[in-house]
Amino acid sequence: MATQGGLEILERAAEARGKLLRVEGDRAGATVGVLGLTFDVGRVLVTPGEEGVEVRALEASGGEPEGLGALDEEEPWWRFLGHPITVAWPGGVEEGVGARGLGSLMVLKLRFREENENPRVVRLEATGNALRVSLEPV
Repeated sequence: MATQGGLEILERAAEARGKLLRVEGDRAGATVGVLGLTFDVGRVLVTPGEEGVEVRALEASGGEPEGLGALDEEEPWWRFLGHPITVAWPGGVEEGVGARGLGSLMVLKLRFREENENPRVVRLEATGNALRVSLEPV
């Protein structure tokens, strides 16, 4: 889902302070076509779609596409392994956190670590058939 449902999946992970355990993608680098995030509270698959960033929960027994490789040591993901996701919000909505009133989701931001623990934000942007992954400046 590119709208409320997808964002709500990540918001629930943030509410549970889910720790990032593994990151997988269909290729390494600043752009990926498929991104799999494994938290201690569940797994999600992030992909670009016609209406923006799509996020869906994965079942414990599989469901991810074949051909995903570990991105755990790639920039920026190595910085966040073992750290909790604390907030997820649509890009461009800097004041409000939440899925209410959201149409398409072209940019998704994920904050890792609490506000007082040197937080960092990963930006996921849908760009056609790829996701551009970048680290927000501090």
